[in-house]
Amino acid sequence: MIEIIRCRTGQKIYLENMQGEKTLLTLLGEHGVAFFAPCGGRGECGRCRVRFAWGAPEPTEKERRLLSADELGKGVRLACAVRVKESCRILLEDDEEQMAVLAGTGEVRACPEHVPAQTGAGAPVCGIAVDVGTTTLAAELFSLEDGRTLATATGVNHQRVYGADVLSRIAAANEGRGALLRESICADLVRLTEELLAQVKCEVQVSHMVIAGNTTMCHLLRGLSCEGLGRAPFAPADNGLYETDADALFGVDGWRMKVTVLSGISAFVGGDIVAGIYGMRMTKRRGRCLLLDIGTNGEMALWQKDTLFVTSTAAGPVFEGGNISCGMPGVPGAVCHAAYWGGRFLCETIGEAPAVGICGSGIIDIAAGLVEHHLMDKNGTLKEPWFTRGVPVAEGVRFYQRDIREVQMGKGAIRAGIETLLAAAGAGDGMACEEILLAGGFGYSMQTEKAVRIGMFPASFAGRVTAAGNTSLKGAKRYLLSGEKEREEIGRICACAREIRLAEQPLFQELYVKHMLFSGA
Repeated sequence: MIEIIRCRTGQKIYLENMQGEKTLLTLLGEHGVAFFAPCGGRGECGRCRVRFAWGAPEPTEKERRLLSADELGKGVRLACAVRVKESCRILLEDDEEQMAVLAGTGEVRACPEHVPAQTGAGAPVCGIAVDVGTTTLAAELFSLEDGRTLATATGVNHQRVYGADVLSRIAAANEGRGALLRESICADLVRLTEELLAQVKCEVQVSHMVIAGNTTMCHLLRGLSCEGLGRAPFAPADNGLYETDADALFGVDGWRMKVTVLSGISAFVGGDIVAGIYGMRMTKRRGRCLLLDIGTNGEMALWQKDTLFVTSTAAGPVFEGGNISCGMPGVPGAVCHAAYWGGRFLCETIGEAPAVGICGSGIIDIAAGLVEHHLMDKNGTLKEPWFTRGVPVAEGVRFYQRDIREVQMGKGAIRAGIETLLAAAGAGDGMACEEILLAGGFGYSMQTEKAVRIGMFPASFAGRVTAAGNTSLKGAKRYLLSGEKEREEIGRICACAREIRLAEQPLFQELYVKHMLFSGA
């Protein structure tokens, strides 16, 4: 018997497969246990760490390479490498379930033509808006009579056990695990819906759910083939507006609820960005407006006159704490802000808990501090002794030379993507943009001036970036509260979009190399 204990909650999970045919990571995924595996189990990152209280098997060569002798001696192993053949107790010390997720859209008034009558029993008619992210999920229950928010719920996308980014998920689906990925996201959405309903004190009738997500997430939810997403020319199986009912999609009897999955533009510019454009009414604005959604995939949209320029750049998981030695998601104990003062970093953590790692906004702050105080050169090379030992951030938390390289690749991709998009539209360096909107929780936590300091944003962005909140969720809610005529705007957004494929742009490659440097160091 394999006994698994989540240290934070005390939850116990029991698995009976001890033949050693499958890795522990595979077993966890098959049993719906969320676990952070940024590289999808390829053995590249060394982050899927578990600790055996007893019964630890001999370490593999992979584990000897990625873990220290001290860690191995304490029973630490990698879930992607270890195969359990004997009874044991395994401790999971990750805090994934406590990840901070931005929900709440603010009130959006219902369109008069779409205000439904109450049911015969007098139960208010409600809708659910859902943002399906690669990392996290957010949902909002609200009245379709007046747009009033009744409940919000957030959670982790438990598909993360199959990898932190969409490419890992695509690979997993194409290797025969598509059904497991679909089961995982459906279970998550059912759980979120039940949580929303549990928060409401009175009886309600949910008539409609609208889901916005990137193209890969929508393919996995609908059970579509991901073959076309994994190779050139990167063609979605179906990227159009999809309507069904909850019974058919989730397999839950008695859920009499219409479900709409919003349409996307391309393989890497999905329904979440379309929802954000729709929710922020970008195409109704007269001036240039730039929307940025920075995650593992940096998606961007620029509205100019009657054309929507869109693109997506592979920033990697660095700004979500992935591929960083002490990186972690936005959970209690993550360093979210840091300032270099008096020869050391002064840190702020989520929940004011003791520092145990660094999340995306903290990573940018640390890199900015190193640049500002000339503690590394423009190539990103740390000065000694930090080049060898790493930069001390907090007790037990360090920032290493290899982490700098991850930051360079991530910020280089974002900056090059922005400038290539602006160049394609003839919008210069960004000063011509009347509005610059930064979507997601990252927009609230990140300090724009720090992003400018490390060269992730152009200098022209300083003081001009607005945190727009969860724009994907806003768009899903607006769709629910709009009439049919206004909903047609979704189709017009997709029709007027011009995708800039960065891989086909020589300028992008040139800018990417240029912006990997720290010009202010």
